[in-house]
Amino acid sequence: EVNILWAAHQVHHSSEDYNLFTALRQSVLQKYTSWMFNLPMALFIPPSVFAVHLQFNLLYQFWIHTEVITKLGPLEWILNTPSHHRVHHGRNPYCIDKNYGGTLIIWDRIFGTFEAEDAKVVYGLTHPVNSFDPIMLQLRPLAHIWNTFWATPGFCNKLSVIFKGPGWGPGKPRLGLPEEIPVITGKEVPFNPHVPAYLNCYALVHFAVIVDLYTELLASMIMLSQGTVLVRIGFIILSLASFGLLMENKSKAGILEIIRCLVFIGAYKLGYFRSHFSFLGYAYEV
Repeated sequence: EVNILWAAHQVHHSSEDYNLFTALRQSVLQKYTSWMFNLPMALFIPPSVFAVHLQFNLLYQFWIHTEVITKLGPLEWILNTPSHHRVHHGRNPYCIDKNYGGTLIIWDRIFGTFEAEDAKVVYGLTHPVNSFDPIMLQLRPLAHIWNTFWATPGFCNKLSVIFKGPGWGPGKPRLGLPEEIPVITGKEVPFNPHVPAYLNCYALVHFAVIVDLYTELLASMIMLSQGTVLVRIGFIILSLASFGLLMENKSKAGILEIIRCLVFIGAYKLGYFRSHFSFLGYAYEV
């Protein structure tokens, strides 16, 4: 309900599929905004208790990102269930700003933000991004806020662009007008450009390489120099961006991918990369 905070959290909601991987789809910016929700607890909750319950809360919210589980009977009255959370992720008008609870749904029932799953839920943002580029997915909302901020006249209106809802505009209520939410017909198709099978296989193999490099980075980070860590992180981000362009069939994706592979060979030869499995080193170069 706050535009600048939604700019971070919208990455999690931008997926047009709804499965366990959606739970892992998080914003790089969200940790810079979530502290303000946790800070009041520092007045009452011991840090050790808070740390444990924070992890339990995160773990609980993983399994509810699924369409496999339908209803859980009486538990639907108390817990946030897959059914309730599907509504939270929907872009149907009846789903907007509903079911905020992380573990318990009782708060939504108390404060009037509860909505039961009814019509088939269509997932994603009200205005779909239609891109697999992770950098664009992370930064596009901030660019939109920046442009709207400067285009909106009046100091108070400019502040409202930042701190009111993403649907707000001059003369509108705080969360915008419900009638401006795009109508859902039920015939919406998730963004999925057609790419050749070999390209899917290529991206899958190279993504597996990136996962291996990322795992090795996590295991050895404390022993690496800051420069090496930054090179590896930069390469991982470059790779994900390149894969996204490949999956979109962008005309310049091939050029970026050639550059990425050359960067990999150079960095690998200079010792900036190391596989979690040493016997795969030569295969990676090939």
